[in-house]
Amino acid sequence: MFLLFLSISLHAQPLTLDFFKDKPRSFAKDFYISQYLDQDIKPQEAQSLIGDVHNMNYRLFYKFVDKVDDFSFTRTKYCLKLEAKQFSGKSTDCIALGLSPYKATKLKPQKLNEIANRIKNSYPKISKRYKLIASQSFETLMSAEEKLLINTFTSVGGKFRQTYYNHQIPASKLNALTKQKSFSAMIKKIVRDPKLDNLQKSIIKLDASNLSAEANFLLALNAIKHDREDVAIWYLKLSEQKAHKAFDKAKATFWSYLLTKEITHLTKLTESKDINIYSLYAYETLGIEPKGIKTSIESNNTKAPFEITDPFAWVKVKKIFKGQKYSSYDVKKAVAMKLNSKESEAHVARLIYNFQKEEHYFLKPHFQHLSHLKPERIALILAIARQESRFIPTSVSYSYALGMMQFMPYVARDIASKNGFKDFRYEDMFEPKIAYKFANIHLNFLENSLYHPLFVAYAYNGGIGFTKRSILQKEYFKAGKYEPFMSLEMVPNQQARHYGKKVLANYVIYAQHLGIDTSIKTLLNTLKPPHRTHRF
Repeated sequence: MFLLFLSISLHAQPLTLDFFKDKPRSFAKDFYISQYLDQDIKPQEAQSLIGDVHNMNYRLFYKFVDKVDDFSFTRTKYCLKLEAKQFSGKSTDCIALGLSPYKATKLKPQKLNEIANRIKNSYPKISKRYKLIASQSFETLMSAEEKLLINTFTSVGGKFRQTYYNHQIPASKLNALTKQKSFSAMIKKIVRDPKLDNLQKSIIKLDASNLSAEANFLLALNAIKHDREDVAIWYLKLSEQKAHKAFDKAKATFWSYLLTKEITHLTKLTESKDINIYSLYAYETLGIEPKGIKTSIESNNTKAPFEITDPFAWVKVKKIFKGQKYSSYDVKKAVAMKLNSKESEAHVARLIYNFQKEEHYFLKPHFQHLSHLKPERIALILAIARQESRFIPTSVSYSYALGMMQFMPYVARDIASKNGFKDFRYEDMFEPKIAYKFANIHLNFLENSLYHPLFVAYAYNGGIGFTKRSILQKEYFKAGKYEPFMSLEMVPNQQARHYGKKVLANYVIYAQHLGIDTSIKTLLNTLKPPHRTHRF
């Protein structure tokens, strides 16, 4: 049975230990612990909260180090923070902890070999990796045991790989590598780096039966780039077979269509349980309406039976709901619907979502705070919010992005400062009206120099600097036989790449629902190097 959670004051300052006593472990609790550690507190007070942490990321760990009186904590931070040149004379434990493969590439070979020899008795595996790096030799790398080879290759930086490892892998070694599942990680590094052309040539055709769906997909793209479409089709079939997620299956099926133009692939895409840019393309091409799209969960109730701006109330609701057993999906749905209201339809959608039911919730919660905006802006805000938080007002991410629109605290603080929001508190981001308002301000900034919703999505996720520097100033979204599709798959940041495709699909659904004459094909056809005069 669900309880009605009263509003808890999250705004009181300063935070005290009493505040945390009844709070369930969650990213939200981690965020408040982080805020508590910024205060002037005693070591024992900080120590008492270590066991309450849900996810100890580096940011939170370093804050604990600065507060607790613990030599092991202090020593760990010290070693992790050392620059490569500072490891000379340090203990073997400190070296093993803090001298990452990437840092090791910054050392001269002689110095790195000396360090490797120092730790070889205590840490033989790490020592071998350092020696491989110190050799700065592709031949030496190829002579290493396969797991060590793969680990070393994937751990060093991109420039190091380009400088020392851009050579063709011998056929005998390639055959041994393909038997390692971890070779999939190496494939990703090779194919996504345009400067590793010699390595790419050596993996055009290989036995990929042990490799992941994503590795097979990337091998297909690599084969296409080297004019071996016949080989690419073979990889795509394997990728589709191996894929566990509907999105990944759709991706492989779509590219099979691009290569063969066989309508059967489009038909298969319309049968996908996922709504994405690939299935939308198929729906449009075949003149079929997407299935299962729901834009609301009707309710006569205005207020939710819990405080939607209290992140801990939602955590408790989820815990109680998941802790119950349900005899069927319909029973589960009926229980969740007792929580439904105009305020909480997004929460209910999260509770009742079932992949097999093929119900796709493209909700518009708190729409009254958006109705004054132009339809294109409304569609973009909804598209981003759906991907960021599924419209849960109190979402807190592992990196402490806050609220429905998932603003990082420093971004939210900057927007508040520059736009006259007095007495701003981070908890304000849990208010839907303020979250939407901040999103509108931020999108005004992004759209000032980015003309397409895809590029805006990249910038919203990875930052405008990343988008301009790593995407728009590189060889992406230029003319080409398989553009813009190839660029969509090769954007160099995994999170931004996936995020952009998801937001673009969301945008099409919302835009069409709001009466905007657009389509996924139209938006894809307008992808090209940006000019400020172009608007979507």
